[in-house]
Amino acid sequence: MLRIVVVARRHLRVRPLQVAPVPSHFASALAHASSACKDPHRRYSSSEPTPYQAPSVIRPKVALVWQKTVNPALRTYLELNNNLLIPIKFIVPINDGNWPEETWGYPLGKHVKSLRQCWSKGKLPDFAVQDLLEMDFVFDVSQYKWDHMTMPALLRYSELHGHSDVPQRFRIKPGDNKWPEKLWGFHLGTQVLNIRIRGDFKAQVAKDREKLARIEFCFESSFADREWKTRVLPSLVVYPQKFGNCDVPERFEVPDCPPWPKAAAELRLGPVVDRMRRQKGYAEQCARDADVLEKLGFVWDHYWANWNDRVFPALETFKLVKGYNKIPQSFVVPCTPLWPERAHGLRIGNIMNSIRCHCDYFDQIARRADRLAALGFEFPIAQKRWDQRVEPLLAMFGELHGHRNVPIDFVVPSEAPWKERDWSIQLGKLKRKEK
Repeated sequence: MLRIVVVARRHLRVRPLQVAPVPSHFASALAHASSACKDPHRRYSSSEPTPYQAPSVIRPKVALVWQKTVNPALRTYLELNNNLLIPIKFIVPINDGNWPEETWGYPLGKHVKSLRQCWSKGKLPDFAVQDLLEMDFVFDVSQYKWDHMTMPALLRYSELHGHSDVPQRFRIKPGDNKWPEKLWGFHLGTQVLNIRIRGDFKAQVAKDREKLARIEFCFESSFADREWKTRVLPSLVVYPQKFGNCDVPERFEVPDCPPWPKAAAELRLGPVVDRMRRQKGYAEQCARDADVLEKLGFVWDHYWANWNDRVFPALETFKLVKGYNKIPQSFVVPCTPLWPERAHGLRIGNIMNSIRCHCDYFDQIARRADRLAALGFEFPIAQKRWDQRVEPLLAMFGELHGHRNVPIDFVVPSEAPWKERDWSIQLGKLKRKEK
C-alpha cells in the first residue's frame, strides 16, 4: 500500500498555490476593520453612547441635569441680567455663545417655577440647595420685589417729593442719578395703583404698616378723598383769594409758594377742575362739599362764566365807549375804570375773530342773539357748525310742525323731544353764514 502511494506522488504534478481574487467591496470592508483595530481610542461596544444634550422638558429631580444644565444656566442668567427673576416662558437661546452649549434649548423658566413650588413644600432636591444659596436664589418673588424695588422706591420718592402720593403714570427715568440704578425704568405709579386697587403685596403692606405710615402712604381706597382734602379743596379755597373768582383756567398749576398749600405744590389744578366740570373726577367729593364750592363761587361752566363776566360786558362797553361795533382783531380791553374790571386785559379782538371763523361760544351766542342784535352784533353761523347744531333743530321743528318756516321769535322749548343741550336756543334768530 505504501509503495502505491509513493509511486503515485512521483507521477503527480504539483502546481504553485494560487489565491482567488477578493471582491472589491469585501476588500474595503476589511481595510476599514483593520484601521479600526489600530485606533487605540476606539470603543468596541456595539451601543456607543451619544453626547449629552439639554432635555427639552424639565427634569427637576435628575442630578445630572442640574449639574450640566440648570446650575450653569442659572449662573449665566444671573451674570447677564443681575437678577434671577426669570419669566416662566424663558427658554435658553440656541446657538448663543453667551450660554453654555449644554444649556441650549432648556425651559429654564419652568424649572425655576418648579424650584419655587418645591421650596414652598419643603421638598427642594438636596443636590440643588447649596448652589441656590450661593446664588441668593429668589424663592419668594413677591417678597423680593417688595424688599428690593417697591419699598425702596416708595421711600426714595418720599425723600425727593416730601410725600408718597405717587402719580399713576410715574416711572423712574433710566439714567436718573437721583435714583439707585437697579430702580431705573421701574413703573412705580402703576405698582402703587395696583396696591390700592388690586390689593397687591397685601402681606408685605400689613407687615410694614408702620414704615408706610411714617411716609403717610395711602394704601386704602380713600386715596381720592385724601387728595381732595389735602390738595384739591385747599387749592380751590386759595384761588379766589388770589384772583377774585373761582373760575380756574385749564392750564393752571398750583405754585410752590405761600399761601398755596405745600402738599399741593405743582398740582395741575386746571385739568383737575376740568374733570370735575365734566363729572369725570371727584364726583363723590363734589356732591358732599357742594355747599363749600357754592360759597367759593366755583364755576362749573367756564365758557358761560367767561361770557357773562368778561366777553359780553366787554362788547357792551366797547359799543358804549366807541359808538360802533367793528372791533379790530388786535384790540385788548384797557385796564381803566371805563371798562369792567373782570375784563381788563381781555383780548376781545381775538375772541371776536374766533367767533366769526370757528363759531366759538356757539351756545352763548345762540341763546343771547337778541341781546347781541340790540348792540348791533350779528354772528352768522359757519356751515360746519350749522350742520352740526342748527340743522338737527330745523329737522326736529319740521317733524313736529310739518314745515321748516321757523318764526323769528321761536325758542327751543325746555322739554322733550328736544335735547337738553339745545334748550333755550333762539332758533328763529340764527342765520347761516353765506359762502
